[in-house]
Amino acid sequence: MKRLPVLVFASFLYAGSVTGLEAQEGGTTPAAIPETLSGRPAEFNDLARLPYAQLLRIAQSDARSKADVESYKLRIQSRNPNVTPKDIKLFLDVKDAPLVLVVDNDGFVEIPHNQALVSKNPDLVANQPRGSLNIFVDLEVPKVSPPQIKDGKVAYQELFRPLVEIQTEMRKVDPTFGLSGQQQFVLEIETGEEPIKITRAFGARTYRPNSRGKVYMIMEPYLYEENPDVEVPDKAKMNVLPASPEEIEEIRSR
Repeated sequence: MKRLPVLVFASFLYAGSVTGLEAQEGGTTPAAIPETLSGRPAEFNDLARLPYAQLLRIAQSDARSKADVESYKLRIQSRNPNVTPKDIKLFLDVKDAPLVLVVDNDGFVEIPHNQALVSKNPDLVANQPRGSLNIFVDLEVPKVSPPQIKDGKVAYQELFRPLVEIQTEMRKVDPTFGLSGQQQFVLEIETGEEPIKITRAFGARTYRPNSRGKVYMIMEPYLYEENPDVEVPDKAKMNVLPASPEEIEEIRSR
C-alpha cells in the first residue's frame, strides 16, 4: 500500500456560548450589551470561534512541528465558495487588546505561539458564521503495512486495518474524525478491470471499478463487525485517502 505522505486535516470553527443580557435591578429592561474579553461587540459571540488551546493542538498535530517555535502557519478556508480569503477577518480575543491575525491571499495565517497566549487561552474569532470555516494543517500520517491478501481473499477487518490505524491517530487530534457527517477516510483499490466481491452469509456484493480502474470503499460498521471474506486481486494497488462528508455520500450512493 502506498503511504499517504500528506493529509489535509480540517477542523470546523464553532461558536462559543453567548453571554445572556442581564436585567437591570428592579425591572426587566436589559443592561448594556455585554462584550467579548477584548471589548468587541457581543455579536461576535454568534460567529465562528475556536479556543487557542485547540488551535495550538491542531498546529502541533504534525510530527514535524516543533513545540518551541514562535509561530505556526495554518490555512483557513470558508465552506462558502463565494467567500474568499481576503473576506475572512480573524482576531485572538485577548482581554482589552484584540490581537488581529492577517489572512493572506492564499488563505494562510500566522498563529503566534508564546506562554502568555497559552496561559490566557483566548478564542480565535472570525467574522464568518459558525460552522462555515475549515482550518487545515499538513499531517505526516503514520506508515502502515498493507493488508495481507492470500489466494485472492482477505478478511474485511484486515482489508480496512490500515484505514483504522490511521484514523485512530487522527482521533488523537480530532475525536470526531471519521464519525458520521465528518471528514473520513476511504479505501482506494486499483484493480484494473476486475471487480471486488464481498461474500456474506446471506448473499454477496460486487464493487466494479470506475473508468480509471479504481474502486472506492467506505468502511461499514456492520460489515466490519461481521468480518466477511473479500475477493481482491492479489496485485491490487491500495491507498487510504481523506474524503469530505459530501464525497462520502457520493461514494455511498453509487
